[in-house]
Amino acid sequence: MPGMAVGTFPGGSNNEKDNWLTNEKHIPFALRGDASELPKISLDQCTSNTEIKKVVDQFSDECDDQKLIEEIRLGYVAVTRARTHLLCTTSYWRDGSKPVQPSVLYDHVARVALTQGGTLLSDFKVADGEAKNPRLESPLTGVWPRDPLGDRREAFDANIETIRQSFAHSLGEVPEPEIASWVRDAHALIAELADKKVRADVFLPPRLSVSTLVALRENPQELALAIRRPMPRLQDEYSRRGTVFHLWVEKYFGQATLFDDDDLDSLDQLEPDQTLENLKGKWLSSSWATRQPFAVEVPFETVIAGVLVRGRIDAVYKDGEIFEVVDWKTGSKKLGESSAIQLALYRLAWAKLQGVGVNSVKAAFHYVPTGITDSPADLLDESGLIALLEKY
Repeated sequence: MPGMAVGTFPGGSNNEKDNWLTNEKHIPFALRGDASELPKISLDQCTSNTEIKKVVDQFSDECDDQKLIEEIRLGYVAVTRARTHLLCTTSYWRDGSKPVQPSVLYDHVARVALTQGGTLLSDFKVADGEAKNPRLESPLTGVWPRDPLGDRREAFDANIETIRQSFAHSLGEVPEPEIASWVRDAHALIAELADKKVRADVFLPPRLSVSTLVALRENPQELALAIRRPMPRLQDEYSRRGTVFHLWVEKYFGQATLFDDDDLDSLDQLEPDQTLENLKGKWLSSSWATRQPFAVEVPFETVIAGVLVRGRIDAVYKDGEIFEVVDWKTGSKKLGESSAIQLALYRLAWAKLQGVGVNSVKAAFHYVPTGITDSPADLLDESGLIALLEKY
């Protein structure tokens, strides 16, 4: 809460009046919905101009008091909205020549804070009436137009002059140590650029997640860079909310398991406008909520072309002799063709777990926000997935 000085916050009578008699921005208080809480004025008992002036002046004072109450109420709201920390500031100097004292609200907050374990960060000596505003005594000055180099101008000009005084010579016989360091830097940059042009082989690790396999199909070059220089996965509030939704569906069906990072679906990006309660409502209105699943949150490991692939199937339903694996998507945007690799892997993994052929297993994405279920056609079978891995 900044500016907690007399006349600033609370503003009091120094700011614009909230008096409808003197400020045309305000309508008569009697016409307002909160009229019962506002000052009232009546001239019915006045018999002279002197009495009228006295009543009007009293009404003006009451308006000032009412505004002070409103601003203190606003200060109360600001104070009580602080979750963990509250910082209140003021200063003795504004634009005028006289010092400005801390407001009553600042003094009250400071007294209470010091009894509740608060800290007074700075306690400057109270400015007396003879003190002068340092901003007026020693005003800040600057040069216009502003020099874009600022404090570096002198060194920059000196370097320019050094270059101008230089002469043609062999780079291997540079006389000046500083210029020699520039040459070394240039050689290092040239070598770095040359290294970037050299193609380096990147091998797939022996253990992959389903998301990694999808990335291999979608953009192998980007995946290669990620393998060479792995970065931690960003876990923002939306991705965490998507994980909580999957846990809620699991609990809804009366089952519970533990997740680790490899189980999280990086393709499932929750959109900022989708709240957890909204997703729950959309899912409960879908046909999947009324059907009893055969299994939920099924972890699996399967070997394809000598590579161990790990993943987790959100839900499996069974209709007669046909299984259907379903992956919940908390985003409404339909995924591209490369994402079908995810369903192909789920289908193959479930077929192996059950000892059935892949033709006995269907697979689908269900986009929870839109209620759309997408079952891509022509999913890769095991030979197609092997070919994908062996290609790289």
